[in-house]
Amino acid sequence: MAAEITYRELRAQVQFLARLIGMDGETIRQIGQRADQNAQAVAVVADQLAGLEVDTLTTGEAKDVSRIMRGLSDTAIKVASACDTSVGAARAADAQARRTHEGVDEQVGAMNVPMARSAFYTQE
Repeated sequence: MAAEITYRELRAQVQFLARLIGMDGETIRQIGQRADQNAQAVAVVADQLAGLEVDTLTTGEAKDVSRIMRGLSDTAIKVASACDTSVGAARAADAQARRTHEGVDEQVGAMNVPMARSAFYTQE
């Protein structure tokens, strides 16, 4: 059986989770940007090694590391973008809930008679 939650609690949780996802997405985006910067630096080192005629195995490994780091960066940026999408969806759901239910919530809160449980209305 699902736990009971109020309208205000649900909105507060949606807003809280949207903020958390947004912060995590920004952290992931920063990690991706740092990985890209590091990948570029490793690529420069690989080119310098090649210029010094260091063996092709070492040069190739440096280039491989650069490609892997660039892939990590690309993936991190995609994850951050997915976080942005999730935050947008959560904010849209919160806004929709506010538009469609805020008036009802205010009226229920203003009533001096306690509301019956929804099971009451489903009984024959």
